[in-house]
Amino acid sequence: MKRWILGAVLASTWALTGGSLAQAAKEPVCAAPSALTQARYALPRLAKSLRTKTPTTILVLNSAKGSKPGSGKDAIARSFPSFIEETLRERYPDGGIVLTTRSQPRATAQAILAVLPKLLAQTRPALMIWQTGTYDAILGADTSAFSDAVDAGVDLAHAAGTDVLVVSPQYSPRTAFAFDVAPYTSALHWAARAAQVPFFDRYDMMRFWDQEGIFDFDATPPSPSLFEDVHRCIGRLMVGMIVDGVEMRTLGSR
Repeated sequence: MKRWILGAVLASTWALTGGSLAQAAKEPVCAAPSALTQARYALPRLAKSLRTKTPTTILVLNSAKGSKPGSGKDAIARSFPSFIEETLRERYPDGGIVLTTRSQPRATAQAILAVLPKLLAQTRPALMIWQTGTYDAILGADTSAFSDAVDAGVDLAHAAGTDVLVVSPQYSPRTAFAFDVAPYTSALHWAARAAQVPFFDRYDMMRFWDQEGIFDFDATPPSPSLFEDVHRCIGRLMVGMIVDGVEMRTLGSR
């Protein structure tokens, strides 16, 4: 079963990126159960923008700032938004894709609501990739209130003509003793399902990688390439989900 998952995901990665077998062999196998990579709901606003061949903006909200070029000790590892932009541009060369990030690292979902209308008006994205839940977990926020805030944020985005892809917090065995993000990941899952928007369960995906030995999150010191390798996989698998949502013919058809 594991071999089937690895082969299927690796094949889809080659198809999305146009990469060769030799290229793929140099990179980590971005394996994940299919249940974690399906969009399940359509992204009609993004699909429409890509069809019109006008500039298509994707907003990554609550993300780390983009990386800068460098070399050796001065190099800054690439984070997943850069891999999303790179891979989507290859997939949709006429789509005019521009990815922009807005970092709100200590903002709860409720706090985001206060700035979201302005962010949407400024960037006018066709898709908002919303990472949320980490700071809510650190503060021990009420999960029902958290879910309600996510619902309200999705509604604001849809009213502004923007599709939404919700992303859960990261999994880390190093911080699990300090705060538990699992309840917030579960709340996000149900909020996304109620709003009928794709949900990228980064928590369960990274936990799968840890359990299967694909990445070692307990290694001391961690591998020098760990951050970028993990973000490369997150970016490429998220692209697969985005493509799935773009190419879905009808809302909720899967």
